[in-house]
Amino acid sequence: MRYRRLGQSQLEVSEVGFGTWTLASDWWGEVTDKQAMLHAALDAGINFIDTAPVYGENGFGETLLADVLAANRADIVVTTKCGYDIAAERRNGTQRERPHDWRPESIREQVDASLQRLGTDYIDLYQLHNCRIDPVLDDALWETLDALVASGKVRAIGVALGPAIGWVEEGVESIRRRTICSLQTVFNILEQEPGLTFAAEPKVADGAVRLISRVPHASDTLSGKATPDTVFPPGDHRAHRNKQNMLDNFEKADTLAFLWEGTGRTRGQAAIAGILANPAFATVLPTCVNVDEVREYAAASDVPLTEDEAAHLADRFARNFDHDDRYEMPLKSSR
Repeated sequence: MRYRRLGQSQLEVSEVGFGTWTLASDWWGEVTDKQAMLHAALDAGINFIDTAPVYGENGFGETLLADVLAANRADIVVTTKCGYDIAAERRNGTQRERPHDWRPESIREQVDASLQRLGTDYIDLYQLHNCRIDPVLDDALWETLDALVASGKVRAIGVALGPAIGWVEEGVESIRRRTICSLQTVFNILEQEPGLTFAAEPKVADGAVRLISRVPHASDTLSGKATPDTVFPPGDHRAHRNKQNMLDNFEKADTLAFLWEGTGRTRGQAAIAGILANPAFATVLPTCVNVDEVREYAAASDVPLTEDEAAHLADRFARNFDHDDRYEMPLKSSR
């Protein structure tokens, strides 16, 4: 496992991280070996663990880490998030967002609750969770976040964009206006915007801010775990993806076999290595549901792309993989 600095912070994070979203919910398939997956991640050299109070019910995404943190706190860079009111009902369905609460007094309460659930006295990286443009522009909120850093409760601040792909203005304004060390976004070698736009920002180009990739396998069109004929059950997040878009991505992925055939990489490892070929990205958060996937994806750090492979991939992306899209994925925005 190799490690990279997270922007201007003092945090060194593994190139492949571990997210608890699949452990805290069944929205990507049932996970039965939660603690085994956590320990497999640590054994593989992963030190960056991403969670949030809204994962699962009643902050379960955080409480499930308490024992691991108690035993390994100095070796783990833990990131959790703020913004959602986890006591509120989800809007219009079980997989919809809960309402946000960005009031300074709420953020102070949220960080204290997260510290208690995690069983620690500091959070390495505190990310604004799926924020819209208003909190990005709210000076009172950022004064509160700065005070949390000054108090020692938080070591660094980041922004996690979402849900879905887009939020260009939110990301650009966060980079330009605020003292953040990281910006998390949906990014994979098939869907590289708006990640490339963020990577071109001066603060990212000079290393003051680093990017974090999630959904690196494009909803399993790049992992080898699904095929164009796979039917996901209604409660699975992949079932919400536009079918034509998924078919586009499967066909584009088929043009990239040079990244895995005869290279010693699996298809899933190649997808992660392709992201890490861009120095703007500090770490990648693959979506895992079992121990074997944790081990497979963690090993992607050991098989980086060659310069020729990276150049060939960039050329394929610039030509849209010589593919005529059935569906153009819209980029989400606050306005």
